[in-house]
Amino acid sequence: MFEQKLEEKGIKYIKTRPYSPWQNGKVERSHREDGRKFYNRVFKSLDSLVKAHKRYISRGNNVARCVLNFKSPNQIVQQHLLQSA
Repeated sequence: MFEQKLEEKGIKYIKTRPYSPWQNGKVERSHREDGRKFYNRVFKSLDSLVKAHKRYISRGNNVARCVLNFKSPNQIVQQHLLQSA
C-alpha cells in the first residue's frame, strides 16, 4: 500500500541495503537523536510516557527546520494540502 501511494504521487522509492547505515545516515542520525532526547529516559508510569511522547512529537512537528526552508513539518503538510485542494 505504501509503495502504491508513492507510485500514485510519482515518487521514486529506493530501498537501502540491510545493515548499511552509511546509506541511511539521516535516519540513523534521527534514531540516535530520538534515543538521546526521549527513548533513553525512564518514566514513572505509562501515562507519563504517553504525555511525554505527545509533547515530543508535537514539538518535533512544529519546529522550523533549515532543510524545509525554515518551515515546520506541519507547515509543509498544510501547504501541500492547500495546493492539492
